[in-house]
Amino acid sequence: MVLLIALAIFAGLTWATWAVAVACHRSTFTSGPDVTADSNYSTAAACAIAAVTLTCVIPFPLGYLAGLIAWAGAVYGGLNLTGARATVLVGYLAAWSVVSRLVVLGVLSALA
Repeated sequence: MVLLIALAIFAGLTWATWAVAVACHRSTFTSGPDVTADSNYSTAAACAIAAVTLTCVIPFPLGYLAGLIAWAGAVYGGLNLTGARATVLVGYLAAWSVVSRLVVLGVLSALA
């Protein structure tokens, strides 16, 4: 039961990471096609969030790297972005993933 609650919390954090990274990406590239207008956007977002949520059970350094691979796979493979735009989005996802994992580590250390 505790694992399911932890997965639900981490799913929320992962969704927030995706939403904030996409918002940052949209503010960086004000011209050109919008990332959310892609026909595969919902599927890519759902698959990425699900995959990264499952990496929460892996300890920090390896779990973070597994999450980055999932983010990159969804962005480069699921969205029709140019290489530069995809790289910027993965960069935002990597940065916000560090923040969310540090929040989780901070909460866990406060509870211990």
